[in-house]
Amino acid sequence: MRFASRAAVAALLVFAPLMHADAQNAGKTLAMDFRMTNSVQGMPDTGVIVGHAVGASDKMRLDLSMKGASARITPLADSTVSMIVTDSGKTITYLDVKKSQFLRVRPAEMVAQAQQMGGMKMDFSETSAKVDSLGAGPAILGHPTSHYRVTTGMTMTISAMGQQQTVKIASSNDAYYATDIKGFLNPFTTLTGGDMAAIFGTSNKDFGDKMKAMQQKLPKGTPLRALSTATIVAQGQTRVTSSAAEVTGIQWVDTDPKTFEVPSNYTATQLPGMGGSSSGSIPPPE
Repeated sequence: MRFASRAAVAALLVFAPLMHADAQNAGKTLAMDFRMTNSVQGMPDTGVIVGHAVGASDKMRLDLSMKGASARITPLADSTVSMIVTDSGKTITYLDVKKSQFLRVRPAEMVAQAQQMGGMKMDFSETSAKVDSLGAGPAILGHPTSHYRVTTGMTMTISAMGQQQTVKIASSNDAYYATDIKGFLNPFTTLTGGDMAAIFGTSNKDFGDKMKAMQQKLPKGTPLRALSTATIVAQGQTRVTSSAAEVTGIQWVDTDPKTFEVPSNYTATQLPGMGGSSSGSIPPPE
């Protein structure tokens, strides 16, 4: 694979939306509708994502409708995609409803495998992860909230095919957690930095430890609003991405277990650009 392609895959993994769900309520499953906007500084397009999330134990399903280039947060090209997140975010299964196909990946394993095979090496430095409790937030959908801010930073040096690229990443994320909902459903983990711990924790123990310590200070609750700004500096260019997400409806529902399963008539597909080199990273259907 060309260096640019490997770097693109690494960038995809950085922002892959790994989500977590936990806790039940009298046999019910927590579900929410939400709307997210993404914008990139210097680009006229504003991406809009309208989604529905439902979670049970360590599983969650998201049904997403995306509009605009800045809203493309999945490796599948279609603007309507479903995602099944299992293993507390370690495994992501993308469903292409139109083509009856699915793509299953384990981002952390893909990063580790690429380095073990010698095709890509990633070194980390200047890592940081901090969380601040900012007190009570506004009421959202009638629910009182608490306001937390997470800031993270790292320098990542990617070496592949005799070339080297240094990427500096910094983010600031504000989340408003409901204080009266006894459940945990978080489709905005990307905005609070949780996904970076899952992806890079095994490759960079120092950063992984900092992220875990930071996450322990966050509420085990459901965020109703999330705001994020991420700055990436690479090859002399700076890219600033801003995201804003808010829950528009929340309820407890009965959920069919098949909601979290790949339909039997779906066929597996490969991650674009990976070909057969991703053996072992995409596990077979369960």
